[in-house]
Amino acid sequence: MPKPPPPPRWFWLLPVLALGCWWPIDSYWQSDDYLALHYAQDLRRALADFSGPQYGSTDIWLFYRPLITLSFWVDQQIAGAAPWFAHASNAIAHGVSAGLLGLLARRWLTIHEAFLAALWWACLPSHAGSIAWAVGRVDSHTTMWCLAAVWCAARAAERHASGQPTRRAGTIVATLLALLSKELAFVVPALAFLVAATRSPGALRQRFLAAVHCTWPLWVLLAVALLLRWPLLGRFGGYLGTQYDAVRMAEGLLVILANLAAPLRWTAPETALWPAVPVAAWTWFGSLAAALASAACWRRWRRTPWALFAFVVACAPMAGFLGDPGNAHSLRYFYLPSAALAVALGNGGTRMLWLLLAATLPACAMMRLVQANADRSSAGMHRALLAASAATPRPDPPMFVAGLPHANARGTVVQLHFGVDRMLEPPFGAGGLALYAHRPLATLPGVVTLSPPEAMPWPVPGGSTWWFRTPTDLQRVPDRAPELPDLPLELGTGTSQGEIDLSTARLFEWTGRAAELFATRTPSAGLRTPGVRPMGYRVTIFTANGYLACLCRDYGLAGPDAGWIDWLRFLAQDPQLGIPPAVVATVGTAWAGEALMVPTAIDRDPVFPTLVEAGRFEPSTGQFVPSHRARRLLALQFDRGYSGWVRKVQGR
Repeated sequence: MPKPPPPPRWFWLLPVLALGCWWPIDSYWQSDDYLALHYAQDLRRALADFSGPQYGSTDIWLFYRPLITLSFWVDQQIAGAAPWFAHASNAIAHGVSAGLLGLLARRWLTIHEAFLAALWWACLPSHAGSIAWAVGRVDSHTTMWCLAAVWCAARAAERHASGQPTRRAGTIVATLLALLSKELAFVVPALAFLVAATRSPGALRQRFLAAVHCTWPLWVLLAVALLLRWPLLGRFGGYLGTQYDAVRMAEGLLVILANLAAPLRWTAPETALWPAVPVAAWTWFGSLAAALASAACWRRWRRTPWALFAFVVACAPMAGFLGDPGNAHSLRYFYLPSAALAVALGNGGTRMLWLLLAATLPACAMMRLVQANADRSSAGMHRALLAASAATPRPDPPMFVAGLPHANARGTVVQLHFGVDRMLEPPFGAGGLALYAHRPLATLPGVVTLSPPEAMPWPVPGGSTWWFRTPTDLQRVPDRAPELPDLPLELGTGTSQGEIDLSTARLFEWTGRAAELFATRTPSAGLRTPGVRPMGYRVTIFTANGYLACLCRDYGLAGPDAGWIDWLRFLAQDPQLGIPPAVVATVGTAWAGEALMVPTAIDRDPVFPTLVEAGRFEPSTGQFVPSHRARRLLALQFDRGYSGWVRKVQGR
């Protein structure tokens, strides 16, 4: 098919409007941003990601994204730890992507339809995690290269159709840059093939051959990238342990489609732009607009299925997230697929696109407002922590800080979720002071807590305890007399000065003897509480991003006058003893051993301060009632290979 004529001048307003829609408003760092910048401040580490997994990860996730890591190093050379530049970079990439989408869409839609479809895509509030979250550039930057590669493939097919020499250099370079940015780029050859086939004339066979001619180098690039993942990462990579359920994934895809096409379903909470309009009215308006546009797009019944097929293809790398469609954060993974959805809905005509825009712009404004409020709150908390840290002499015991939010109240914006232990370290602070979030690591049903989230925590022994009474009011919890009798701790073999060796080598040694230990009811290594034999214990393991308050019974291996916590049985099931491993929640099977996989993989140091309490579990209230509390913290010493041990024990 012939190359379309140059677009009118007004068409170039598209990337400008997209950039203006997402220009940073008081943007701040979130969650993984702290981890990314702390790692990428060293150029040698950033370059090391070209020959190994992202951030030097050894487990839990194995990604190859060196260009993203290098971009964070570049950001710091220009703007240091100021967040404005990193977020502006994402917004600029988004503007470029919107322009590329418009140029692609005009090959199947009218110029006005292409403009409005790309503008609708540019304003989707589901993009917040890809643009307003610095680490979200794994989507915004990668999608820019993906769309550039597909656009170049369309131009190559048009040149080939008109008898001109086929130019593939642009497609190859853009695909290579995408493959160096995120695994999302795996779909580029398929999308480029699909677009090239639709831009080639003739019967199906001629279109197929033309598409092969234009895109074959991309398939070679993909094959090389896939083959290199084994020597570079040690295995194929991705999130380890991802579950795939066909039924749940199909249901999740429908929910995500609805959330993308009708964002007012999930962005019309307490922060409505016009409070006089009921929330239900916003939701109904957004749903009606999406329904009408979806029905109208089938007037071009030959084109719409192809665009929807492209959407499904682009979703392939995100298949593991389809089973959790209710998580608003997961919508950012569909940044690229939603571009194909925009082309499909563009077939409904300009009137339907104007209606979609009318329903999407308020949702985008609401999301920007919520995002800005959350970022201001995070920035204020970070400043307060830096001030408290600066006023604390070194060396000093660690800071345990309550009130740090995983996300905003509605759960639509990530805040201080991961990377808390980097917040006081360079490039953000002077360093030298350990920081632990005094909150449950995960918000599970029935999760065990030390104190209600809205209440002042009691002081943790061996450190300074702090509390955000409000996001702007950081208070130090005053030390006070112990409320409970001291729990005497007698450390077993392999411990010294409260340090307990739970290294992978030691765990595998115990596992190799597990059958003998379990059959003879022999302890592995553990902790004895002389003079106190309770119903059970609450062992609170403080990790950087939250604590794991683990419940376990007395394992009954220390005689009649003392209690015993056995570390192998604490982490793995002993079928002979009949006592389950420690749990972090009273609902379901939330084993403490599995919950430790993430902290041992991402914390700066997998050595965790640990508090031990003796007492009983009260079934009527679902709470642990302590009778004794140790007045010193232990240190559980894990290492990066811990997750491998868990998978080995579980047989996977």
